[in-house]
Amino acid sequence: MNSSSNNHDLATDASQRTAERLVWFTARKDQSGIAKGIADGKDLDEIYGLGDAELFDEFFCFLDELGVSKLFSKLESKIGKRDSNVSFHAVLLIYLMRIVSGLPFFWHIRSVILQSQSLMRLVGFNGRQVRQGTSQRGRGKPKKGAKATDAKEAVKDAEAEAFSQAQDKDDKVPIRGPMCPQSIGKYVSAITAKALERFFNGVIRILAARSFFAKRVHALLDASEIQTTEKCEGRGKVTKDKAPNLRLRKGRIRKVVETVFGFKIWVVWDANSKLPMALRFAPINVADIDLAQDVVAQAVDNLGEHATIKSLAFDRGFLDGKFMWWLDHKGIVFEVPAKTNLHVYRDALSLVGTGTRQVHTKKRYTGRGKTRKTVVDTWELEGIEGLTTAGFYGELGSGSHENRKDFVPNRLNAVVVLTDPFKVNNPKANTMVILTNGDVKKNPMRTYRNYDERSEIENEMFREGKQAWFLERAAQNTEASFRSHLYLTIATIALTAAFRTWMDKEEDKDAKGQETGIRKYRQRIRKDNGNKLIVFEDDRYAIFDSYEVLILCGRNVRKPRGTKETVTKKDILAKYAVHIE
Repeated sequence: MNSSSNNHDLATDASQRTAERLVWFTARKDQSGIAKGIADGKDLDEIYGLGDAELFDEFFCFLDELGVSKLFSKLESKIGKRDSNVSFHAVLLIYLMRIVSGLPFFWHIRSVILQSQSLMRLVGFNGRQVRQGTSQRGRGKPKKGAKATDAKEAVKDAEAEAFSQAQDKDDKVPIRGPMCPQSIGKYVSAITAKALERFFNGVIRILAARSFFAKRVHALLDASEIQTTEKCEGRGKVTKDKAPNLRLRKGRIRKVVETVFGFKIWVVWDANSKLPMALRFAPINVADIDLAQDVVAQAVDNLGEHATIKSLAFDRGFLDGKFMWWLDHKGIVFEVPAKTNLHVYRDALSLVGTGTRQVHTKKRYTGRGKTRKTVVDTWELEGIEGLTTAGFYGELGSGSHENRKDFVPNRLNAVVVLTDPFKVNNPKANTMVILTNGDVKKNPMRTYRNYDERSEIENEMFREGKQAWFLERAAQNTEASFRSHLYLTIATIALTAAFRTWMDKEEDKDAKGQETGIRKYRQRIRKDNGNKLIVFEDDRYAIFDSYEVLILCGRNVRKPRGTKETVTKKDILAKYAVHIE
C-alpha cells in the first residue's frame, strides 16, 4: 500500500474519531463582522469546506463556558523561549488534536493534522505558514561562504521563487505544515510535573463545580501498567509471574516469569459519570498501595464541597489495614475482596449460616428469533457482621503488635458470595468474601454491586484508554513525555465525556428524549452542515451556508435549500445582527 493511500486512511480514521470525541481551536468567531465584510466587497483571506471543523465551534463554546480554556495558559514548559512566532498554546492544542483524533502513532500528525489547512487555520496559523512552514529549518543549506543573514534571505527567495513557479505551472504545491512533529513532541514533553497536576486537578474541580458528578459518588480505585521498551528514559522495571497462554495444557504447566518496563498510573474513577477524579503517575515498580491514600485524598480535594465520595471499591492489591482504617476515618465505605490466606477469610466462611442471607434474581435473554432463550441469573449472598480476625485493620496496620496480650482488633463486616453467575460458570473458583466497613445486614447485595462495578474502570478506563486513546503511545520515549501524554490524554477523556453528557441533556430538551448519544447527533450535524463553508479573516472566522456566501458576494440564489424561495443580502445581514445604515 502506497504512502498516499496510508495518509488517506489515517485522515479518514482521524475524522471519524474526531466526530466522536470533538476537538479544540483558538480562532475567534465573528459572524456579523465577516458577513458585513463580505457584503461590502472585502476580499476573503481563506475559505474552506467545513469538514471536521464543524465540531470545533460547539466544543470551544463548551470549554469557554466552563472556564477550562484559561487553564491552558498555566501549563509551563521547561524549555526557554526561542526565536519563533509559534506560541506554546498553539503547540499544546495541536497535541490535543492528536489525542482526540485517535492517531495510533505520534508522527501521524504530520499528514492528518499539520498539513490540514482548516485545522491549522483554526489553531491560528495562516495559509502561507501551513503551506511553507513558520521557519526555514530543513529547507536546504546555504551556499558555502555566504553570510548568515544573506543565506537566510537566499533560502527564502529560492523557496518563494519555487513556490511561484509551481503555482504558474498549476502543479500541486506540497503542504509542509507550520512546524514539525519533533518540535511539538519536545515542547509537550517539557511541561513540568507540577503544572500537569495543577491542570488536571483544575479540570476536575471545574467539572465538579458544574455538577457533572452526583452528590454522592460511589468511586472506584485501580492502578494500571503503562508498558514501554527497555530503552525508555526514566522507566521502572518489575519481574512478575505470568500464566502462559496455553489452553491445551491447563493444570500441567507452571507460571512463567517475565520482566516488564514502564510506568504506572493510579486513577480514582466515577462509574456513574464515567469521569476520573484524580490521577497519579510513577515508575512501574512502585507498589499499588504506595500512592493509594495520596490519590484518594486528591480526589476528595478535587470534588470539594460539590460532591462526596461515599464508597470506594478496589482490588486485593490495595488490601492494606492502614489504608482501610484511614478511609473509615474519612467516612468512606470501602469494598475489597479478602485474600484466601487471611484469617478473616476463613473466619467469614466458617460463620456462613449465622448472618443475613439474601437471594437476588434477574432475567436476561440470549439469542434472537427462534433461538431466543430466557436465562435467570441468581445471586446468593450472606452478610456477616463483627469479624474480629482482621488484626491488620487499624492505625498501625499489620505487625508484631497483633501478638500483644492487650491487643484488641477492630471489627470488620463481610459479604460471602455463595452463588453468582461467575461461580456458576467457574465452579472450582474460590468463594469470594468482600470485606467492608459498611452495613451488610439490610442489603448485602448493595456491597456486592458496589464492588462488582470495579470491572468498569478496567474496561472503560484502562482498556479503552490503551486501545482507543493510545495511552501507551507518547511522543518521545522518555518519562517526561509519558507523564505529559497521560495527564493530557486522561484530562481530554474527562472533558469529552463531560461534553457528551452536556450535549445529551441539550438534545433531550430539544428532541424530548427521542434522540440521544453522540453518534446520532454527529450524523445529524454532518447532514445539516454538508453545504456549509468556514471563512477566515486574520484571527477571526465565521460559518455560513454556501448560498449565503454567494448572496453576500452579490449573486442571486433562486431556491436555497430549506429556506423560502427568495433570500436577499439584507435578510442574511439581519440574520447575523449586522447594522445596516
